[in-house]
Amino acid sequence: MVVTATTEHQASHAILTSVHLRIVRADQVRSGDLIVSAFEAAQPGRLHRTAYFAAGPYPARPNSYDPTCGCGVCGLPEVHGPDGTVVLTTGHPWDTCDPWPADDLVLIRPRRDLHGTAIPSPEPTTRT
Repeated sequence: MVVTATTEHQASHAILTSVHLRIVRADQVRSGDLIVSAFEAAQPGRLHRTAYFAAGPYPARPNSYDPTCGCGVCGLPEVHGPDGTVVLTTGHPWDTCDPWPADDLVLIRPRRDLHGTAIPSPEPTTRT
């Protein structure tokens, strides 16, 4: 990964220099991973560009996807992907769920084990 620009959000500045950052699919994010950024759709022949979050990095708290939950976001068509939908957090840092198409790319800093080592991402999670 090459970072060529930064974000205005101060909480993101330090994390962008981490050697532990990884790009994973949304369905590979685990509880405790730090979600740093989403990615904009890539134009043909171009690399993906990150789309920084206004809230800054936030911890993943995956939950089951329920399109009828009433949060106001889960029912939106853009959260549905060809491989299903995953919810990366509910209610933090927002008052709504955070549903993603399962195949969307996410920039994360993986959670750490007790020895300070980044835990490798597991196989994709179950999607609905």
